[in-house]
Amino acid sequence: MGKMLRMKQRYHTIIRPEANGWFVGWVEEIPGTITQARSLDECRRALRDALELMVETHREEARLGLDPSCIQEAIEIDVMEPQAEAAHGFHAVMR
Repeated sequence: MGKMLRMKQRYHTIIRPEANGWFVGWVEEIPGTITQARSLDECRRALRDALELMVETHREEARLGLDPSCIQEAIEIDVMEPQAEAAHGFHAVMR
């Protein structure tokens, strides 16, 4: 396997405060990446950990069938972000 390169990727999260004081969070782009925690900061940390694990696991599974004929590339897409949400701070960028 070749040298690993670290890249930044941006994902969008939704965190919902529950009536019982807990926070439930999920990542819009990666189904199954969901967590809950007692505080907002703890929920954000748990979401980051869950997202890293999901991306790593999916990448490893996708590469099981690699052979010398495979072409590996990166791809970028433009995704429209609703301006009303972005302007009012309803979403947070995880850093």
